[in-house]
Amino acid sequence: MRGPETLRPLKNANFAWYLAGNTGSIVGTWAQRIVLLWIAWELTQSTTVLGVLAIADLLPSVAIAPLAGTIADRYDRLRLARMLQWVSVAPPMLLLVLSLSDHLGIVWIVAVAFVTGVINGFDHPVRMVIVGSLVERARVGGAVALNSMMFNLARMIGPVFGGLAISEKLFWPLFLFNALSYVGFAAILARLRLMTVPKAISGSDIVAANWAAVFRTLTPGHKYLLAYFLLIALCFRPVFELLPAFAETLDVQGVSAADGFSILTFCLGFGAMAGAILVSFLLSRFAPLYLIVISGAAALLGMLLFLLFDSLYLAAACLALLSGAILANGIVTQIVLQTGVPDHVRGRVLSLYTMIFRGVPALGAMVMGVLASTVSLHILFLVGCPVVLVMTLVVGRLKPKSLAENGG
Repeated sequence: MRGPETLRPLKNANFAWYLAGNTGSIVGTWAQRIVLLWIAWELTQSTTVLGVLAIADLLPSVAIAPLAGTIADRYDRLRLARMLQWVSVAPPMLLLVLSLSDHLGIVWIVAVAFVTGVINGFDHPVRMVIVGSLVERARVGGAVALNSMMFNLARMIGPVFGGLAISEKLFWPLFLFNALSYVGFAAILARLRLMTVPKAISGSDIVAANWAAVFRTLTPGHKYLLAYFLLIALCFRPVFELLPAFAETLDVQGVSAADGFSILTFCLGFGAMAGAILVSFLLSRFAPLYLIVISGAAALLGMLLFLLFDSLYLAAACLALLSGAILANGIVTQIVLQTGVPDHVRGRVLSLYTMIFRGVPALGAMVMGVLASTVSLHILFLVGCPVVLVMTLVVGRLKPKSLAENGG
């Protein structure tokens, strides 16, 4: 998948429109998320509250994603996505009203995060499966890589807007923008057409609706990759939710803690985008399994270096490495799943991916946030490094053929 090959999915008008709408929506989502994290930290100065906020925002995906994956395998995916965008307008509109009326307190922030988490539990698996349905199967890898690049470009731009809002203490325009971004994405989804649609579930297909049968479509290699992805999400990924606490401990070298937090989040997004771009070029040169192992090892190195440095800018550079490596690992894992399982169960398999991507970091952030009152966050994250190292060695011993599609 060379550079031009990676960009080829953009020739598909449906995919190009989807990418534009999805990117705008994610810019608003991440700007709002950064603002709410910082407001919660300013109001409480509590890592436990940050953990609760992460649980409220991310953990509902664990309960919701399996249902969302089942629905995505049975019904009109575009119609589901449009409906979810309209529902997504409600939380930022509520934040807009609360901000303008000066009633934006911690209880409302947690409540909005929970509602958003429930909506995203449905939305994320549907969005991922749509990416694989907008282009022909041979272009799915490029489409996933491009979508991840734009996701992380948006994740880099969003915190910039969020940082400006934090510096100026002016939040309502950001909440309004986020609401309008969902409206725009819904309008774009209304004009799209899918290249592949799930087969209708009939009596002869009933086994495909059984979750046990869905697990049987996963090869042993797929299961090891999901376990590896889970460990990285549990041991390393919570650092993103706990960044406000890290920002307070770093030597910010003349800038405020708020500006230091904005710098960290910008580097987080920049590193993730760089990781997405790099992996999109490497996919044509190396086997996916090799890239997964290398990216996992790079994440381990990035985590260790981030914990080592207390200078803001050195820590930010290490955070960029960590973010890019985690993102690259996630992209290749998703591509393997998108292309390695049958279409009629792809929604449910990707819902498992969503459960790990969103739910596991929330659980890790909550546990670490509570424990941080007695144990240093640096020590808590350091404990996870040997665990990830062992799993890296285990996955490194797998054979590429273990990722071949299993009919179940």
